[in-house]
Amino acid sequence: EKLEALLEKVQDGTLKGVLHCFGGTVEQAQRLIGLGLHLGIGGVLTFKKSSLPQLLHTIPLEYLLTETDSPYLAPVPFRGKRNEPAHVMYVVEKLAEVYRTTPQHIAKVTSENACRLFDLEMES
Repeated sequence: EKLEALLEKVQDGTLKGVLHCFGGTVEQAQRLIGLGLHLGIGGVLTFKKSSLPQLLHTIPLEYLLTETDSPYLAPVPFRGKRNEPAHVMYVVEKLAEVYRTTPQHIAKVTSENACRLFDLEMES
């Protein structure tokens, strides 16, 4: 609650960013994306008791980025082991399942999101 209130105070149309390793509520997610911020989704999405799959049904894909949080929070099937960037593919696969699309589509959209957020050129 305090973070969202602070961000609402300072959002002047230029604030942008990613809520790293997002694991909040639907209400928090809605407030944050309403401010134009993105949600970082990592290995927690793949955990058996994660509430993220249900929450993500309410969030447009255009507000998500994938992340690994290396060396922590490795996705299933590596849970409890050292995480690494190559494991982001498991997050992408789970997002594809949640959004009922292909991993290729998830990778394309989340890459476009990152390029837009960080002012990067997308390679063809």
